[in-house]
Amino acid sequence: MTDQGHRFIPNTSEDVQKILGACGVGTIEDLLTGIPQNVRMKNPLNNGPAQSELQIRRRVSQLMKHSRSALGGLSFLGAGVYEHYCPAAVNQLTLRGEFLTSYTPYQPEMSQGTLQALFEFQTMVADLFGMEVSNASHYDGSTSLAEAALMVGRIKKSQPVLLVSAGVHPECIEVMRTYLENTDLKIQLLPLDKNGLTDVSELTQSLKSLSGQVGAVIVQSPNFFGCIESQAEISALAKSNNALFINHVAEPLSLGLLKPPGEYDADIATGEGQTFGVPQSLGGPYVGLFTSKLENVRQMPGRLCGETVDAKNRRSFTLTLSTREQHIRREKATSNICTNQNLMALWATIWMAMIGKTGFEEMAYQNLAKTLYAKEELLKTGKISLRYANSAHFNEFCFDLKKGSTSELAAHCLKAGIAPGVSLSRFFPQDQTGVLICVTELKSKDDIDAMVQSVKSFGGQS
Repeated sequence: MTDQGHRFIPNTSEDVQKILGACGVGTIEDLLTGIPQNVRMKNPLNNGPAQSELQIRRRVSQLMKHSRSALGGLSFLGAGVYEHYCPAAVNQLTLRGEFLTSYTPYQPEMSQGTLQALFEFQTMVADLFGMEVSNASHYDGSTSLAEAALMVGRIKKSQPVLLVSAGVHPECIEVMRTYLENTDLKIQLLPLDKNGLTDVSELTQSLKSLSGQVGAVIVQSPNFFGCIESQAEISALAKSNNALFINHVAEPLSLGLLKPPGEYDADIATGEGQTFGVPQSLGGPYVGLFTSKLENVRQMPGRLCGETVDAKNRRSFTLTLSTREQHIRREKATSNICTNQNLMALWATIWMAMIGKTGFEEMAYQNLAKTLYAKEELLKTGKISLRYANSAHFNEFCFDLKKGSTSELAAHCLKAGIAPGVSLSRFFPQDQTGVLICVTELKSKDDIDAMVQSVKSFGGQS
């Protein structure tokens, strides 16, 4: 333990010498003199060269696959919930009692640890999104986006129309519709063009025909189909028509390679933080990300943790804005969010801190590279055609079966312990040939090859 008392920071060589000196010995080996020589290991373990945690996990999984075959399946599912690498230390730190049981930091003098963790979360998210301010936090990405829509109603009171790209996750659109059911705000969907991107010509026409009525233009990038949107053009069109530009990022790992929403002059940017080490957990709980320009901060829902100094000029933290109905008059509240995602936000914060900027970029690059490899190999099977082949994708893309249905493909691949992607018929009943497939850094070349081979062996019914 260091002089500063930080329990999880490794000891320096000077720390080690101080500890050994206090014990009255000079080396670690001096502490082992009580162990008889005849029971000591004479040679190093035959473990081979050092491996990363991810490599060790994969090796253990291979050793256990015969006894735990039910857990040995390969999943290429995505559609808003992503399987990413999470260092074991993240879970261990998150499950500490002082974090696991933390709740709303009503009394700042008693909640400095929780407040600081949320402040760090806000700082990391704002930096990642390239935005001026981030809150802490929302239930999940869909509720963040719905709250952004409500925020538009407060900022653009006389402009009730929201132009929402059909590339936004369909479940996010449904949550938005539910939130806006009893308001004056109305959603109008913008179709996608032949490349799976928001149709800019339709956007231009809608802005013209609804002159003065559009409060915001909302896009998701990468969109639901994995396509990277032309955000600069969309943002410019929105601003030229006195509308806000809102960018939703369902897969924020993409920001390790792509420009953040702030660089496209987004007024509000939302996202889903499940990517940041939060377990998939059959659909939740997750953590919603919400960022905004500073000029609109008083219309932002949720909580905002701020940094200040106390009476002794020491760094301290407090709730700067907390615009909930419990704290102020109900009619003035910007949100009815009653339980923010302290634990999930902390989970994401620890993950981002441990992965670091370099690791974040490396993971994003691996997602991109492995997705490109999967595309190329699937095309070689002759069984599929790429949908939106002319668009750039991040870690998801769509393909269409040339023969057979997606339900038949799923049943075929599951026999080999492989989930080959999400059938688009789940979201669009009329779509019987489309599959949305996700490839993350957790998939090895052998994993991808196994999935490709399973698709290749699919016969299908004409």
